[in-house]
Amino acid sequence: METVSLTAEEQALVVNAEWLYLKNSALQKIMTLMGRLQLELQAHPVTNEFPFPGPTLQAGGKISRGERYKELPYVILDYPRFFSKDNIFAFRTMFWWGHYFIATLHLAGEEKERYSNAIVDAWQQLAEHQFQVYLQEDPWEHDLENGNYKLISAIPVQEFKQLIARRSFIKLAKPYSFEEWGKIVPEVVRDYALLLQVLINKD
Repeated sequence: METVSLTAEEQALVVNAEWLYLKNSALQKIMTLMGRLQLELQAHPVTNEFPFPGPTLQAGGKISRGERYKELPYVILDYPRFFSKDNIFAFRTMFWWGHYFIATLHLAGEEKERYSNAIVDAWQQLAEHQFQVYLQEDPWEHDLENGNYKLISAIPVQEFKQLIARRSFIKLAKPYSFEEWGKIVPEVVRDYALLLQVLINKD
């Protein structure tokens, strides 16, 4: 029978519990931060002004935590959120261990069709604010790796228009560095408000 052995790095980890306590403490604080973010999104005036589909706001927020998004821990806040078989209107904020926070507006089905023109018309504004657009066919990849996203500023407006038109969904996203930890909540709230204002063509 083959011997199961640990590398020196693995051996150092399994005899030291402190790093795991620190990890769990950090994740609990990130869960708390996501709860605060939801309250800030909920309190923003645009949330009450925006014509969300169906029972979007009544659904409240959902915070999910897991250990293995591409083998790394994550925390996700979905708020506002509307998911049905054919239609999606969701603003998702994700913490991904070792990488970044990323906020994503996800529209699909009727919601995508309703707001496609407004998004195309806002190409310059979205480009100036460093938003990225999703390029892949599978809508359930959440990170910026492997060419999933591209800066809108790097896409000519006509190509952007074609990209928006040819899919049944749209995902617009922006990352936030861990190095600016204290600014993450206000910056996500700012960009959330900007995106919703873009959809209703409101300056």
